[in-house]
This record gives sequence, C-alpha cells and structure tokens, in this order.
Amino acid sequence: MDERIRDIVLGLTANPALPDHLRARLPGRPAVPPRDTTWHVDNDLERAADPTTSPDDVTALLGNDNMAIRWTLAARSDLSLEARQRLAADPIPGVRAGLAANPVVVEPILRELANDASADVRRGVAHNPAVPLDVLVLVVESTKIGPVGLPRVTAATDEELRLLAASPSPRVRMLVAQRTALPSDVFELLVADDNIQVVKGIAPHPALSANRLRALAARHGPSLFRRLATNPNCDPELLHHMACHATARRVYRAVAEHPNTRAETLLLCLGDDTARRWAAEHPNLPTDILIELVDDPELARHAAANPALPIEVMESLIAACPRNLLEQ
Repeated sequence: MDERIRDIVLGLTANPALPDHLRARLPGRPAVPPRDTTWHVDNDLERAADPTTSPDDVTALLGNDNMAIRWTLAARSDLSLEARQRLAADPIPGVRAGLAANPVVVEPILRELANDASADVRRGVAHNPAVPLDVLVLVVESTKIGPVGLPRVTAATDEELRLLAASPSPRVRMLVAQRTALPSDVFELLVADDNIQVVKGIAPHPALSANRLRALAARHGPSLFRRLATNPNCDPELLHHMACHATARRVYRAVAEHPNTRAETLLLCLGDDTARRWAAEHPNLPTDILIELVDDPELARHAAANPALPIEVMESLIAACPRNLLEQ
C-alpha cells in the first residue's frame, strides 16, 4: 500500500478537528497484544526493590555480584549508614550515582560523592533534594548539569536564591534562571545578566513581556533566538524577525512550534528540513499551501493532522483511500 496514503490516514486519525462522522470511517487502532510476563525474574532483584525486605537481608544483598541489584538497593529509603557507606564505595559509577540522588544520604557521604571521578555521580548529587547549597555550587562548577530545574533550587528560599543569583559563576546563576518563581529583584538581576547562558535560562520566563523579549533579542542577537521563541509572550513580529535572521536551524523549529507564528513566517520554516514538519501542522499555515502539502510524501501525515485542513478536503482524502485500508 502507498506509504503516503497510510500517512494520511494516520494524520487524519490524530487530527483533533476531524468530525466524528469522518472519524468513524477510519480504521481503529490495532489491538495491542498482551505483554509477555513469562520471563524469569531474579528473586534477589525483587527483594532489593521490596520495601518490606528486612535490614539484615538488605545488608546481605549488598555483596551481590549483580550490578542491577546493588543499583536498586541504592534507591531505597531505609538504608542503614553501613549500607550507604558500602554503596558509596561501589566500583560501578551507576550504583554510586543512584545513591548520590537518594535524599536519605547523609551530608558527609554527599560531600564525598560530590568529588567523585564520575560526572554521572556528581550529577546525582546535584539532583539530590537534600544536597547542601555549598555542595551543589561545588558540583555545578565541576559538572555539566544542563538547562534543567534542580530540586534543591526549586525548594530554595528567597535569600538562598539571592545568594545564588549573585554568584560569580555563570553556571550557578543559570540554575536560578531555570526557576519560574523568583523574587522580583532576582528576576531583574538575571534578565540584565551579561552571560548568554544565564540569559538563555531566563528567556522562556512567562513574566517577560513582548517588549522585553524584543529588547533581549536586540541585545544578544541570534544566539538567543531559539530560547526566546519558546516564550509564550513572543509576538508574531519578533518570531518573523528571528526566522529571517536565524543562524541556527533549531531556531526554525522553535518558531514553527510557536502558536503566535503567522503564515508568512511558517513559509520560511517550510524551507528547513526539520522545521517543515512542525510548520505543516501549524493551524496558521495558508490553506492552499496546506492542501498542497498533503501531496508531499514527506509531509502528508503532518498536513493531514493539521486542524486547519478543510473538512471537505478531509472527506475527499478518506473517500480516496482504498476500501481494504479503511476496513483494517
């Protein structure tokens, strides 16, 4: 069967604007076969995960050669101090990383793990909601954390946030920028930051108005465009400006996904090999272009899923489908 026809059917099935009388003519989703549960389960692994396993049995499992068992033990909330110490010295980084993220780990062990040779272990420390603030700062300086919200920063007090936002380290300030709830003075400090990584963190913040987003775009240029395009307050004019002056392909995708992107901007996004899929699904795409894309083998599914596709076109597409496909 023609792959384009199958893609159209799949796209129409996902289209939220497809009328019920037309949806009834499409094939239903194939039944999912029951999951095979006949595989062998390691009894020791089950015991390691079972919260009712006794402390003595947990201690006995610490010496198991199976890494998965020790990794499972590292996530338990009832570990004795001896168990935590043994797991902190485990030769497998994944086991140590699992322990590092466990909120029950005491501070001395967390400080030890913060200096671990494995970046995964140090990242585990960073994601631990109980990590002391100074340990978190230490880890952030030595480890790439990425643009993610950390539990300890989410739970930080206003004074702690002010302390972090005033850090000389851009990596530390960037952590604060990921948080939505910020004191006004901290928010303003981060928006005015000269470091592009910090500003990238604050750029999607919903408290930024359209005017302030335009000011940030003018100040920092194309290197900030992709993050600005994820802000819900980004207006059509700025989205178009960024698409016209983009220097990275990821900007086009972010613009194509934004609900405020207008038709002429979406046409620019159609020229990018990746963004064109999102542009084809955007309801602001001109109807004549959208109908043409249904004939494009690479975009048929995405165009068929676009809620702006005229109902009469949906009906004609279903009518053109082979009967045997619709009866599946």
